[in-house]
Amino acid sequence: MSMSTWWWPWATAKPQPMHSTDAAHNPALRAHFITLLDTTEPPGSFKASEVALLLTPKELFVLGYENATEAMPAIIELAFELREFGDCDILKKGKVLGEDVTAFDIEGGVRIRRRGMRFDDGDRMAEYLE
Repeated sequence: MSMSTWWWPWATAKPQPMHSTDAAHNPALRAHFITLLDTTEPPGSFKASEVALLLTPKELFVLGYENATEAMPAIIELAFELREFGDCDILKKGKVLGEDVTAFDIEGGVRIRRRGMRFDDGDRMAEYLE
C-alpha cells in the first residue's frame, strides 16, 4: 500500500459539537461578545445573532458548529452569565428581562446592552477571557 492510499479518519472528522456551557466559555466567542458589549453605547443594544455572525468559519469549526445559528444557545447563555455579574441587560421586545427570567425561558431573539460602566481597558476583557 502506498502512502497516498492511507486514510486518516481524524483528518476529515468533524469535531463534536460542544455543550452550550462549554461553548459559552470559548475565548473567541467571549471576545466577540465583549467587543460588542464594549463598543455599543447605552441605551443602544445589539442582537445576540450579531455575535454569532462575527464568528469566523474556523471559530465555528472549533466550536463544532456548521453555521452561526448553532452558536445562539451558547451566546444566550453567555449573556445571562454576564447579566449575573451586572455587566449587561437582556431585552425582549424593548423591555429589560427580570432576574427571574433564565436562558431556558427564552424563545426567539433577544437584544443585549451594556449596563453601567464602560470597559476602557483590556484588563476587564482579559478577566472574561481567562
